Amino acid sequence: MSSITYSTLLLATTLASACATDAADQTSTGGGKADGSTTALTFKADFTQALKGSLLAGDSVNVSYALDRLTDCKTESGGMDQYGVTGYAQFDDATPVTFAVSRLSNGKAVPVTASVEIPASASHVALWFSINDTSGCIAYDSNQNANYTYAIDRHGLGATIVFDTDGNPTQTGAIHAGDQVVVHYAPERLTTCAGETAGHPSYGISGAYAVDGGASHTITVERTEGAMLVAADPVITVPHGSDLALWFSTSDVWGCHDYDSQAGANYHFTIE
Repeated sequence: MSSITYSTLLLATTLASACATDAADQTSTGGGKADGSTTALTFKADFTQALKGSLLAGDSVNVSYALDRLTDCKTESGGMDQYGVTGYAQFDDATPVTFAVSRLSNGKAVPVTASVEIPASASHVALWFSINDTSGCIAYDSNQNANYTYAIDRHGLGATIVFDTDGNPTQTGAIHAGDQVVVHYAPERLTTCAGETAGHPSYGISGAYAVDGGASHTITVERTEGAMLVAADPVITVPHGSDLALWFSTSDVWGCHDYDSQAGANYHFTIE
């Protein structure tokens, strides 16, 4: 598992998702592709792993986990299981995302297939799993703390432009006309209008780009995950030109507005 401590997050996430009442008893699976070619990653009971298809940036993967891999913390009360199993996926060095790989069915924990979105900016992923019960017992399946790591295929994507939490953006790879370029924007860069209402974000962040001072095009740079905004990693196809300009703005339901535009000069990248 990661060196970061996730105990509090783990307890809240796992028990909320995997120890829910039977009223929410339904399998959570990804929609998949119509031709049945959905990428699938299976963690088997014999502690082997099987990957069907390729992990592609901007795509998704169905993760299945054999609950027999974890034997600790499997408590029960009155014939009802009191535990759940959670998966973690850390793409590059980003904050790990969590997903349930178990649910309750007639009081018993059963496996569930989770659909995990792969960010378009990602190049590799580390996965691990945990089990915890209502008394606070926690155990991990983390490949002896090395985690289960996989490379992610860029699938023909071009450069990645990363706007991290602060500082100047970084560019990975050259930008050419016709390229599909990934824009990763950390919502933490623009928090002036950040807030929530009834557990949901009350603000949004949008991006825009233009080539050689021409018409501007809006891009969706964030999406909602619970009470938070997280990076959406949009992909733009770069038109012919020599200069790609990017800028960002935020607003909330009460009329707050702010910009991340390098003091109105915008962020400029050379198209080769």
